[in-house]
Amino acid sequence: MNNYFVKRLLYLIPTLIGASILIFFLYSLIPGNFIDTDPNLTAERKAELYALYGFDQPTIARYFIWLGNLFQGDLGYSLQFQRPVTEVLNDYIWSSFIVAFASLFLTWGIALVIGVISATKQYSFFDSFITILVFGAMAIPSFFLGLIAIKFFAVDLGWFPAGGMTTSGADYTGWARIKDIAEHMVLPVIVLTMLGIGGLTRYFRTNMLEVVKQDFVRTARAKGLKEKVVIYKHALRNALLPAITLFAFELPALFSGAIITEQIFNWPGIGAIYMQAFSVRDYPLLMGFTMFIAVLTVISNLIADILYGIADPRVRVK
Repeated sequence: MNNYFVKRLLYLIPTLIGASILIFFLYSLIPGNFIDTDPNLTAERKAELYALYGFDQPTIARYFIWLGNLFQGDLGYSLQFQRPVTEVLNDYIWSSFIVAFASLFLTWGIALVIGVISATKQYSFFDSFITILVFGAMAIPSFFLGLIAIKFFAVDLGWFPAGGMTTSGADYTGWARIKDIAEHMVLPVIVLTMLGIGGLTRYFRTNMLEVVKQDFVRTARAKGLKEKVVIYKHALRNALLPAITLFAFELPALFSGAIITEQIFNWPGIGAIYMQAFSVRDYPLLMGFTMFIAVLTVISNLIADILYGIADPRVRVK
């Protein structure tokens, strides 16, 4: 297992270097930058800012400067916020995280239960009904679902706030602040859960259907084991093995933010900030955040490989 871990760990080095090259040079190929978006700047002032931020240097030189800063934990300097990228991410990324984590917990829990029941009751009324709901949820755009949620739950019923993260003008502390944030989280979490539950339900259902047809399940039934024991102790454990990889890749999604949903609900998350950075061409922020997500992706890949190697020893010999 140690050799397997070291081998997978070494794969990360060329992967991250390749990602840094792609990220930097793709953004460098885009014409214009943050300085060019300000029409009030004179040519002399633009030249001064170009020299100040290093835009007057060759692209190759700027890449190695940026790469050297990355090795020191410096993701760059946001021209839009006039602050280090790490500080900007720290201010906004955690608000995206709490919404994504809550929706992830609900999505996986609900999808797992519904998927297993649908598989064990294949072609029943429940299975057909869930299939219709699943494909309906997958077909509805996120912005439309978000607007419907605001209209029904916030405007008509008045159960939850229509947007934001906290009540405007309120100065809550302690549990009162937590309760206020939780109430504002409900609608974004519901929307993200409904959007993610469809495909995951079909995934669990398909895996369970494949497993229950295998010989070891027939053997368990032939031994006289109860159907619940066969399904939940034997079949489900094997059906969940492929989900290890899928679950590990949820790590970048926890920090990347839901761009459309955050904008609809005016949630101060990293997704909305990412879109703002695009509009003003704040490439240092865009590159720093994209590289951060790339690092999370390769780390999640490593975690998936390790967990899968632990769960299935046959993988470690590859």
